Amino acid sequence: MKEETTKKQPEIKTDFRYAIVAGWLIIPALMILFNLVTVMYVIFTYNPANLGGYDLFVYISDFILAFFYLFIIYTWVKRKKILPKLMIVIYILDILLYLPVIFMGAQMDWIYILISAIWIGYFIRSKRVKATFIN
Repeated sequence: MKEETTKKQPEIKTDFRYAIVAGWLIIPALMILFNLVTVMYVIFTYNPANLGGYDLFVYISDFILAFFYLFIIYTWVKRKKILPKLMIVIYILDILLYLPVIFMGAQMDWIYILISAIWIGYFIRSKRVKATFIN
């Protein structure tokens, strides 16, 4: 008699209200909220007429990112399928927006880039993400 051994994958329950921030998803959710607060602070604190050069670039990019973060929060709450792709895009944008700082002579922070790369991998491979964002 041949005995079948099947490895059962644990079932990921995503039918409860807070599944969108369950497990490791709480960390990127908090990051998005923190980044939204940060860019809103920059937008409401500084006058773009008094800015120039790189500071004006930061202001304009923060203005655009504010709308992008709001869209990400909307897709997160609505559990849209596009959210993992949006999160990958935002992590790539974070890395790209960090590059001018490096080129201006700041010391390179590999940990920042490594953490972004880890989160990109998480949103690509995670079964919880695939099970949670299904609409």
